[in-house]
Amino acid sequence: MSLKKVRQTKADKGFKIWDLIVYGAIIALAVVLFIVVFTTRDTSPLSGIRIYSKGAAVFEYSFESGKYQKLSEAAELDISDEGDKLIIKISCSEGYNVVELGKSGYVKVTDADCANKDCVHMRDIVDNSSAIYCTPHGLRIVPYEFEDDGIIIM
Repeated sequence: MSLKKVRQTKADKGFKIWDLIVYGAIIALAVVLFIVVFTTRDTSPLSGIRIYSKGAAVFEYSFESGKYQKLSEAAELDISDEGDKLIIKISCSEGYNVVELGKSGYVKVTDADCANKDCVHMRDIVDNSSAIYCTPHGLRIVPYEFEDDGIIIM
């Protein structure tokens, strides 16, 4: 580098006006995305859930009426009522999942026999903003009012 370039670099300001405009636009975009993501979720209480196995609805529960029903024979269901919760074991050819459904308004997967058990570590469903998926077994647990972002093929 020549001495002329070194002097010129020392004399320059750290940021030009266009640099500041670009950085400001990036920060504004990040703030807008943050607001959109966290304020558009449906956090209303659960009215009911539906459980799918390999794309077929096999079970549903209404928190409003406290009643459940088996919807199809696509998977084997073993349901036990323990007063304040239902324990549902869903078995298919790939394996099983154990779902705990609290009558007070929550759903979680407590056990599975798949390799990494991602569904067991997923966040409990307590409102209409989330769902639980187990890809190896083709299991999907969704609230009635849940809006999928796209098609999930299992």
